[in-house]
Amino acid sequence: MSGIIRIAGIGLGGGALALLIRRQRPELAAMTALAVSVVILASIVGDIKNIIDGLRRITGMGGIDMKYFVVCIKAAGTAYAAEFSSQLLRDAGEGAIASKVEAAGRIAILVMTLPILEGLMEMCVRAVSSV
Repeated sequence: MSGIIRIAGIGLGGGALALLIRRQRPELAAMTALAVSVVILASIVGDIKNIIDGLRRITGMGGIDMKYFVVCIKAAGTAYAAEFSSQLLRDAGEGAIASKVEAAGRIAILVMTLPILEGLMEMCVRAVSSV
């Protein structure tokens, strides 16, 4: 609980600072938002590691192949990176570039998950053919 309060404080303080800077130097406001975002992300890296470790344990208990787990983590990371980048670009007034980053993120996720979809389709075909 104290972690989210700290992060909220950093976010609110950074947002207020960016708002004040935007009046005088709008080009620096985007950089301020980027710096605050990096600080927030750096402060949750430990939590992300704990989540990944927990998911690994659950995956191991369920007997799920680790390659599927790795693909899922990479896809989630790609989604977060694309979303983070596009939000910063929108804040900087670059909506057109932001939408291209989002589209590229979606395509990258589709490319990453294609082997899982192929495996699922093979499993379905085998199940249907055995009937």
